[in-house]
Amino acid sequence: MSARRAETIGLFRTLGVVLRSPVPPAFRSALAFGWLVLLLFLVQVFTGILLSLYYQPSPATVAESVQFIMRDVDWGWLIRGLHHWASHALILLLVGRLTYVMIKGRYRAGGATGWYLTILLLWLMVISTYSGELLAWDNEAFWRATRVLDRIEVLPLIGHGLATILRGGADVSATTLGRTYTAHSLFVPWLIWLLLVLNIWFLFRRIQARKGTQAREGGAA
Repeated sequence: MSARRAETIGLFRTLGVVLRSPVPPAFRSALAFGWLVLLLFLVQVFTGILLSLYYQPSPATVAESVQFIMRDVDWGWLIRGLHHWASHALILLLVGRLTYVMIKGRYRAGGATGWYLTILLLWLMVISTYSGELLAWDNEAFWRATRVLDRIEVLPLIGHGLATILRGGADVSATTLGRTYTAHSLFVPWLIWLLLVLNIWFLFRRIQARKGTQAREGGAA
């Protein structure tokens, strides 16, 4: 057996031990929240992949492709609805979790890392949801994109350059739609996935640290 294969097996065994081990009561709600967020994110990924099979990010064909998904693709309306409402549900979950953690004061000390990661995750979900709504590229979406990019452009130092990159030039155009689609379907989801993995990893570290503390206290007693 190669060293890399042995390391992979060892990683999966370690993960299996962690998943099967009992969770201290203080962390059960946080862990349940993490798995629920991960499940909803995977629903978004799966439905997004299905939608991308028919969606065409071109101003000339985007409206027709959206109508085709809603009217002609089997269960297309359901897939698009799941994709839409899963993103809004994730935002509500994250806002609710941050409110709960703030009220309980768990954002201090050991919970600070998870607190900041969740805030970043919320911002990315808002960006993902907003960019997804722009992909309809109707008259309302066009002017919403124009207004947002105009506001970004007035930011000091980085505003003009960032707005130019997002627009793909001086004006909102087909390039803007293409870059919005790329950010929504590739760039932002990978960042969300990274933050989810980091959040759950830090949570498991806190759980293991708590178990180690309890074990030492039990041995001393």
